Amino acid sequence: MQRQRGFTLLEIMVVIVILGILASLVVPNLMGNKEKADRQKVVSDLVALEGALDMYKLDNSRYPNTEQGLQALVTAPAAEPHA
Repeated sequence: MQRQRGFTLLEIMVVIVILGILASLVVPNLMGNKEKADRQKVVSDLVALEGALDMYKLDNSRYPNTEQGLQALVTAPAAEPHA
């Protein structure tokens, strides 16, 4: 008589439970790392913006006004803005 080889239902369920436990431990850590990376990106962007504003002030002796907005950091103004 030949014996069939394979996994029993109990063995498969044990493996699924173990994988579920591991996933429940790993996923929160990954989500926390993404939030930390997002925060670091925001800080980096703010530092770059601060540098761009400082360079604008060095070139123009003043910061861009509200009318010019941050677009003044990207393109040269066509005319002097109203004070």
